[in-house]
Amino acid sequence: MSKKRKLIFMLCAGSMMIPPLAATAIAGNLVGIEQQNNQITGTVTDGQEPIIGATVRVKGTKIAAITDLDGQFFINAKPGDILEISYVGYATQEVKAVKGVNVVLKEDAKAMDEVVVTALGIKRERKALGYGVGEVKGEELQKAKETNVINSLAGKVAGLVVSQTAGGASGSTRVILRGSTEMTGNNQPLYVIDGVPLDNTNYGSAGTSGGYDLGDGISSINPDDIESMSVLKGPAASALYGSRASHGVILITTKKAAAGKDSFSIEYNGSFTWETQLAKWDDIQQIYGMGSNGNYSVDAVSNTNKSWGPKADGGNMLTYYDGVSRPYKIIPNNTSDFFRTGSTQTNSVILGATSGKSGVRFTFTDMRNKDIVPNSNMSRDIFNLRANTSLGKLDLDFSGNYTREHVLNRPALGDSKSNIGKNLMTLATTYDANWLRTYENANGEYANWNGMDPYNVNPYWDVYKNKNNSDKDAFRLTGKAVYNFTPHFKLQATLGADLNYYDFDDFKYPTSPGFESGRLQSQNFKNRMYNFELLALYNNSWGKWDFNGTLGGNIYRVNNHTTTTTGQDMSIRDVVSISSFNEVATVPSSYRKRINSLYGSVSLGWNHLLYLDATLRGDQSSTLPTSHNEYVYPSFSGSFVFSDLLKWSAMPYGKLRLSWAQVGSDTDPYQLGLNYTKATYAYSGYNIAYINNTTIPNKNLKPTKTNSFEVGLEAKFLNNRISLDATYYRQSSKNQIMGMATSWTSGYTYRLINAGEIDNNGIEIQLGTRPIQTKDFSWDVNLNFAKNSNKVKKLVDGMDMFELEKATWCNVEVAAVVGENFGSIVGPDFKRNAQGQILIDPNSGLPEYDQSNHILGNASWDWTGGLTTTLTYKNLSLNAVFDVKVGADLYSMSARASYESGKAKETLQGREQWYVSEEQRKAAGVQAGTANWKATGGFIAPGVIDNGDGTYRPNDIYVNPEDYWMSVSRNAPGVFVYDNSYIKCREITLSYQVPNSWLLKNLKWVKGASISFVTRNPFIVWKNIPNIDPDSNYNNTTGMGLEYGSLPSRKSYGFNVNLKF
Repeated sequence: MSKKRKLIFMLCAGSMMIPPLAATAIAGNLVGIEQQNNQITGTVTDGQEPIIGATVRVKGTKIAAITDLDGQFFINAKPGDILEISYVGYATQEVKAVKGVNVVLKEDAKAMDEVVVTALGIKRERKALGYGVGEVKGEELQKAKETNVINSLAGKVAGLVVSQTAGGASGSTRVILRGSTEMTGNNQPLYVIDGVPLDNTNYGSAGTSGGYDLGDGISSINPDDIESMSVLKGPAASALYGSRASHGVILITTKKAAAGKDSFSIEYNGSFTWETQLAKWDDIQQIYGMGSNGNYSVDAVSNTNKSWGPKADGGNMLTYYDGVSRPYKIIPNNTSDFFRTGSTQTNSVILGATSGKSGVRFTFTDMRNKDIVPNSNMSRDIFNLRANTSLGKLDLDFSGNYTREHVLNRPALGDSKSNIGKNLMTLATTYDANWLRTYENANGEYANWNGMDPYNVNPYWDVYKNKNNSDKDAFRLTGKAVYNFTPHFKLQATLGADLNYYDFDDFKYPTSPGFESGRLQSQNFKNRMYNFELLALYNNSWGKWDFNGTLGGNIYRVNNHTTTTTGQDMSIRDVVSISSFNEVATVPSSYRKRINSLYGSVSLGWNHLLYLDATLRGDQSSTLPTSHNEYVYPSFSGSFVFSDLLKWSAMPYGKLRLSWAQVGSDTDPYQLGLNYTKATYAYSGYNIAYINNTTIPNKNLKPTKTNSFEVGLEAKFLNNRISLDATYYRQSSKNQIMGMATSWTSGYTYRLINAGEIDNNGIEIQLGTRPIQTKDFSWDVNLNFAKNSNKVKKLVDGMDMFELEKATWCNVEVAAVVGENFGSIVGPDFKRNAQGQILIDPNSGLPEYDQSNHILGNASWDWTGGLTTTLTYKNLSLNAVFDVKVGADLYSMSARASYESGKAKETLQGREQWYVSEEQRKAAGVQAGTANWKATGGFIAPGVIDNGDGTYRPNDIYVNPEDYWMSVSRNAPGVFVYDNSYIKCREITLSYQVPNSWLLKNLKWVKGASISFVTRNPFIVWKNIPNIDPDSNYNNTTGMGLEYGSLPSRKSYGFNVNLKF
């Protein structure tokens, strides 16, 4: 296990070279010790390989030594003295001092749990850290797999909020740590894999006008390759990564070949799951059918997405667009049959080989997903190779990853005309989605089922005629070389490259509503990211003092090129190619960015009791003006292990920690000067260029700065059966880089400025317990809780609101409002009197509205939490994970559509009475809208009528419920703002590990075997919002607090098999 030990030793403490005078003094001291009499020599191994950097101490004294590259040590001790030998991850042993003593250390699983990966990939003991770190082991991710591994973190780490878009298996995931710190940008953490940052770019974004979620970079990480994931939450934990890590860091450590004797291993890990709908649009009225004002259209083409018709008792027959006559009756769950049972199968083969100090690990994973949306699927193949070797003092580590992904028919999101969810959810209660399978006529053209409505396109046409395809090729290469000059000092160089090539084609077949002549848009993305890092690390200990230091530099480069080609007016319908279109336009774009960095860290420990850390990083960014493009981030942290003083058996471990840090962030490329591009068409044979900026350049732009303070308590009780980690933090982000709206007369849309301040204050609690522990049975319960206040403290002078996202057609936006939590939902509301009563128009009987902005809700969570429980009996274990989110609001345009279309149960009130009143009016020969007719029944809008003298009377005017709900839907969005709180079961796993004794007796060629029955997102325990999954989002940009047309989320169930040979 030499390679594993070497890595732990090399990364154990982060270090830099101590000044020459100090180094000379220490060296002289060591020489003095060696020259003393009674020198004891010995060797420390793990039973197979030498352990480098183990500490050998004479018990009860300050005399200590460290093993060298061969595991040997020399220490001044008398024969018979007791030697204490310790090393990170191994149980401490005591032996009598004799010359030539050989010590074999054994791994300590409990001690390994106390070692975590920190910034720059350095492994450190948890007790030495002055900041909070969350960790998830790789085995927690490998049974109940997600197509995007980051989704598996939901509910497991305090302060980590994971949410998905409606993009399905191929979509991206949004992760927020300790709230939003910037008003622009995605506020997501930096992902670092084996010390190299990951390109997590999402090339497609579904903004206000809709679009597609084209996935992210983290989705290409294979769960079978993950050793552990560390979540660095606060700036003190992530400060060494600079501006790229201003929103936190998630470190992923991958597996490598196990060190030891020469060996060859094969492992198979396979899973198969079925997917069905988690939330259905079934909480609707089932009395009235298709139509409007109590009537239906004889041609059954009008009002197909309205359920304001008469009672549907099946007594009448209607002839539909396909020529088929059907009874006019309610179709229960009329949209559910559109969706099919999906499936995901994943097969991984892992090959491992070890020879001496060299090892190779190769993984191939094939994933096939058939989505619940018809004619939609995804395939993903991942090849991963990691090789490591030691050549004397030189350690080499190389990894290469290639991901090939193909997706057919990604779902459109938001306001897109092709949003299947939006087009289905308002389908009239008497209309079966199965009838829409006749989506084309005999000529292959769009079948007119609803008057060619471009905003309610036949969903079958969208998935079988209007197709989209995406192909992704991603290469991730990492090379690391470590030269160990001495057991204390080494140099480490790391080179990483992340190369992504992405093609996306979106095709609209001719005769499609809104695209009658056809359209093909092809996008090609090439994104290349390079990262080079050089580190000098030094660590040593003398007496009770431990010292670690790191000095390094980093060069980061990004080069992106995008080409968008749009073809319109399709002339050759049988060939989907740009050459089949008469009008073709190509728009290229590109950007580059670079960051150069220098940084260092110092850590000092005393008697394994007190630890002090300091870091300093300087970044130079190409996206900021030369006068302000260099900025420095300091951090200080410390921890005090007070349990070593108390010596209290009931609390074997207790630690206080404290940290302060400053980090910052820059902006996107090309915001500082004018950018030019070539026009689509030429004029008189000459190409025309124009200024392509939408934002006024700002040559005085400064980086955003975030200051953070954190204090925490860690403790373990009752023989480590109860563990507690509690944190309080404060963060303040100033000099926000904001794009402010400007006058159109300037020729620009925005101006970029430094303004605004956001504060985040919160607490995090992680509690682990083992209530029951017997010989064969144990029960573990882990709880986490996080509460964050995300206040907007300041904007530009004279401004109290900044738009973050907007649903334009609903006149609703999510905004940063001074004095409120980040993410206020803002829009018009009812007019009210001083008592807060809704004012009713005495002429129409409908509410009056105030079109000015009102705060209708807030999209920030009050608190989040999670529960993980594990029952283990011998080789059988049952694990469940629950995710809790409380207090955020959501404006549901899906709910709005349900009311406006007459499908919501609440629209039943007064409906029958109004229809009776209308029959009475017609019988009396009175024209509709006649002033002398007073309705005898209907819906009475809640509110009061102004008497004109300062008094009010209750409203008593009957109105058509259809008129009321259409009026409210279009003018009072607050009615559709819901408390989005929920409790969701994220995962249940039942696993059986086949006993090794049975395998040895019956299947000697099998070294390990397990089978698991798994389910992901099996049910929602509790939620407030009807018909949709509360995880739903408007889009995958900053669409917090908004939702529209979200496809049903997926629940999965199946099995997993793991075999080791």
